[in-house]
Amino acid sequence: MKLKYILPLALVSATASAEQYTSFTNAGYQNNDYGSGFETDSYDINSRYFFAPKENLGPLKEFEYINKVSNVYGGFSRLDYDGGDASGSNLGGELFAGNFKLGASFSEFEDVDSNTLTLGYLFSENFLLSLDSVDTDGADRENIVSARYNHQLGGTDYVGFNFAVDDDLDYAQVSSRYLRSLAGDSYLVLAGSVTDFDQGDSVWSAGAEYYFTRTTSVGFETVDGDTLGLDFTHFFNRSIAVNVAYAQTDEDFVDYDTFSLGLTAQL
Repeated sequence: MKLKYILPLALVSATASAEQYTSFTNAGYQNNDYGSGFETDSYDINSRYFFAPKENLGPLKEFEYINKVSNVYGGFSRLDYDGGDASGSNLGGELFAGNFKLGASFSEFEDVDSNTLTLGYLFSENFLLSLDSVDTDGADRENIVSARYNHQLGGTDYVGFNFAVDDDLDYAQVSSRYLRSLAGDSYLVLAGSVTDFDQGDSVWSAGAEYYFTRTTSVGFETVDGDTLGLDFTHFFNRSIAVNVAYAQTDEDFVDYDTFSLGLTAQL
């Protein structure tokens, strides 16, 4: 008899713990220190506004695998290097009308402009098929088809898959992400991808992130075994978070260390 009272209380508790946000702003700094003595510093700020609230899934920085909320976004970046600097910006948006997704974005970096048009269709809440048409100065137009699928495992847990391929079959990528709630208020995220280039080797990546609580996590990622990275994220409250990351890359012809610092505001 007690079970029928316990279950509704558990559902109310889970719902009450979810936060709602409509805007996300990230500011970041990154330093690359090359073994040759060359060094770069980059700065960026990006913001995205959603026209309906987004609810977190467990941890405060985790959200649904397939976004279904219309939004607009923009950003600015600057790169400083020995002997010069460069800058760029981007602006775009996504509109969901019924089951259709329409998107457009424009970016520029120095004298190179790029624009992307997107058409997608939601066959269900868990399956999105999209076509991105990318036009970049000095390059042929590229059309990329992607299929994104989410399998909800119960509560906040899910496993998601994404497959993308271009119209010339020169590029193909498969990626996956898994979110699982653990004992208490802890969570685990596993992610990986494999990208195949027609004129180059395949590139793979794998990573994991462990949440001690909904607000604090540590993560690890490797790319081809040549890059190893660690990061730490902490939310001071429901809205403000800091991220610190360090990565080391050791490839055949270049090696460098990367230090990153980021600040996030979710409102």
